[in-house]
Amino acid sequence: MKVVHIVIVKFKPEVTDDVKEEALKDILALKNTIPQITDISAGKNFTDRGKGYEYGWVIEIGKKEDLPVYANHQSHLDFLTKYKPTFEDVLAFDYES
Repeated sequence: MKVVHIVIVKFKPEVTDDVKEEALKDILALKNTIPQITDISAGKNFTDRGKGYEYGWVIEIGKKEDLPVYANHQSHLDFLTKYKPTFEDVLAFDYES
């Protein structure tokens, strides 16, 4: 069974739109460097139901055993190093499908 990894992000108020858009581009680029990713999508919330969470992404990973491989991949770690300081809050949710 594949794993669906959902991340919803609330950026700190001082973070610019340019940085937010760059984060989206960078998260989408992970598909090019992490072979365990089978599909990825990302975008900005457009409704008033987000409770302050502005951006989210959905990453599909081939199997449950590959989730830690993805999490510890250097490209993912580099993304976290670059953007984690810009996050006010993050919600991550994983399930098998």
